[in-house]
Amino acid sequence: MEAFKFSLSRVRNYKSQVLDKEKKTLAALQRQRSEIQDRINVLEAYRARKAAEIVEKQKKGATMVELMQSNFLIENARTQITAAREELKKMEAAVEAQRKVVLSIYQEKTGMDKLEEKQVEEYRVLEAKAAENEIMQVISNKLASSGGDESTVGIA
Repeated sequence: MEAFKFSLSRVRNYKSQVLDKEKKTLAALQRQRSEIQDRINVLEAYRARKAAEIVEKQKKGATMVELMQSNFLIENARTQITAAREELKKMEAAVEAQRKVVLSIYQEKTGMDKLEEKQVEEYRVLEAKAAENEIMQVISNKLASSGGDESTVGIA
C-alpha cells in the first residue's frame, strides 16, 4: 500500500500563510487603536490640567487675555479629542472587520485540519484491512500447501 499523502496540504499551507498575514494585520490595527486611545487619554489629561490652571488663574486675578488663551487651548484639546474619538470608532470597526476575516480563515484552516485527520484515519483503516488480507493470504497458502494435515489446522 502506498504511503499516506494529504492531497490538500498545499491548500492548507496556503491558508496557514494567509492566516498568519491576516493575524499580523489585525495586530497592527489593534496597535493603532491602542495608540489612538492613548492619544485621547493624553489630550483629556491636558484639557483637565488646563481647566485647573484657569481656575487657579481666576483665583489669582488673571487678565482676560490669559483666560482666553487658556480657554482656546482647552477648546482646541476638545476638538482634537472629538476627532480622535471619531477615528477610534472607525478603527474599532476596522479591527472588528479584520477579526471576522481572521476567524473565517481560521475556521477554513481548522476544517482542512479535521479533513486531514479523517483521511489519515481512513487510510489507517484501509492499511489495517490490507495487512489483515495479507495475513489471511499467507495462512491460506500455508494451509493449501500443507494439504490440510492436522498439524497446520491449528494455525487458523
